[in-house]
Amino acid sequence: MARVRTRASKGSAGMARGFARLEREFGTPQPGPAAAVPPGWTFFQGNWWQWSGSQWAYVPAGPPQTRPAVSDARPFIATEVYNKVGVLSGIALVSGALAALLHLPLGGAMVLVLAAFVVGLVGIFTPRQAAVLAPIYAVLEGAALGSLSRAIETQSHGVVALSIVATGAIFLGTLVAYRTGLVRVGRTFVIATVVAGWGLLAVMLGVMAGLAVPGLGADATRVIVFGVLYLLVGTMDLFVDFEMVARAERAGVSAEGEWYAAFLIMFALVMVYLALLRILGRR
Repeated sequence: MARVRTRASKGSAGMARGFARLEREFGTPQPGPAAAVPPGWTFFQGNWWQWSGSQWAYVPAGPPQTRPAVSDARPFIATEVYNKVGVLSGIALVSGALAALLHLPLGGAMVLVLAAFVVGLVGIFTPRQAAVLAPIYAVLEGAALGSLSRAIETQSHGVVALSIVATGAIFLGTLVAYRTGLVRVGRTFVIATVVAGWGLLAVMLGVMAGLAVPGLGADATRVIVFGVLYLLVGTMDLFVDFEMVARAERAGVSAEGEWYAAFLIMFALVMVYLALLRILGRR
């Protein structure tokens, strides 16, 4: 069966791969062509003939035109993706609140972070499991962030609530900026986002490994690099994800792809929240 195809115009890297997975896994099957000769009809010497049960009758108009079957799969809708992002965010908030109330130790939080990383990695490459893996990821990541947030809140009161509100505001602000055309996501934007993301990850891994990175000696400088830049990359990721969602909606993929798109957006929201927590908590 054919699948809906749209040209990935001037996109690249993460967005192109994410859109390609959505299109490949959730492309809505389109009805094939009707049979050339319907039952009881024949096309002979340039004319249509119909069998009446006892003889062939000449019918100049030919067989009646039948409407092709229509797929009953609900199409991909961007608004539903954002609704699912809201559901996943709510799950993460509840999980985080429980972890904070139960005083989950930071050691346990690190285990949850690794578990969430594995679930996220599996979810990226198995899009059809997103409806199950996305909530699991939200529970694991939410609990880990809840434990971390409680530790920071004891030293910087009010930071967690402010970071949560600011994360929601950034999400809505970037969505409005994208939908109104204030920010346009093209090839250059996507490449810059991917390069910045990998570059920042390389620096973070270097610091974690104990390497001396020039200019990162003071705590204030670390806040700028791992806070402001992390926030910038997370925000850029949101714009790239919004473009991916818009492309998927235009391509007419099935509604099953909405969970996968929401899953990817959650990764960016976690980045934004962690960046705000670091900046506001000066950690």
